[in-house]
Amino acid sequence: METATESSQIDNPINMPSNIIATTYHSVIESTTYNNLPAVIKRFNFPETPRTHHRWRKEVEALNLARGHPNISQLLTSTPSPPTITLRHEAGHSLEKYINPKTSICTLSHSDALAIWSQIASALSHLHSTCNIIHDDVKPENIIFFSPSLHPTQREEHPQPHAVLLDFGAAITLPSSSTSPSPSLNIWSPSGTPPYAPPEFLHRHKSHASDIWGLGVTLLFCFGYIPLPTGSWILPHVFEDEAVKQEMVAWLDSIEELRTSLSGSRDAEKELLGRMLERDPAVRIGSSEIVRLLGS
Repeated sequence: METATESSQIDNPINMPSNIIATTYHSVIESTTYNNLPAVIKRFNFPETPRTHHRWRKEVEALNLARGHPNISQLLTSTPSPPTITLRHEAGHSLEKYINPKTSICTLSHSDALAIWSQIASALSHLHSTCNIIHDDVKPENIIFFSPSLHPTQREEHPQPHAVLLDFGAAITLPSSSTSPSPSLNIWSPSGTPPYAPPEFLHRHKSHASDIWGLGVTLLFCFGYIPLPTGSWILPHVFEDEAVKQEMVAWLDSIEELRTSLSGSRDAEKELLGRMLERDPAVRIGSSEIVRLLGS
């Protein structure tokens, strides 16, 4: 397996022509090519400090561990200085683009939502069971989806619906003997995106189950149960500001009402989705069991 430093020696796309396709607080994403194939390059938006290099190294480590799964973003190469990460280009759009602009309701079909469910659950099962990684930011913006019915001109090249989990910038790689960040490991952080943070976040707890919650809320959007979530409270502030905490609690209560409705529906799909949104992470269904049930 390549280390971060070794992978940077394969090829250096840093000077290739590129175009900005997305910007975030943490990074700039540009289109580029790698070995004459379409790719994307992530450049960090921070000065080259030890902290920036730690973030880069942590993300590259997670991508290296997760390498090879068809529904996970694939690392092509990386450079330590300046810190960059080059990834395989994925066809399609991130899920938040598939909405009715007036209602913010998802426009994907039921069959497309099922494909996303099955494939991203498989990606999480690989991360949790094989790599012992918490993705820590599962949300529509971090899932690219392609469907031939939505992109007919690319049907020959991509005949099947395909979902890919992106952005390992918040990923937590756990020791082999652990399933959640222990306080003694000093790796818990208030990272994530507000509407997709699970109830246990309020108790400073994260685990594989946290990813299941994030996927569950994402699927509520994909299946049209809720519009694209817009909660914008700042996660670290829930520990400092009671008003911010109550905003998060109110959102979690609304998800609990919906979960109760789904769980009592006597519909297998709805009940499974409800099990992904259990408040107690110890009760919440795991990724491998989701894969098993969706495949049965």
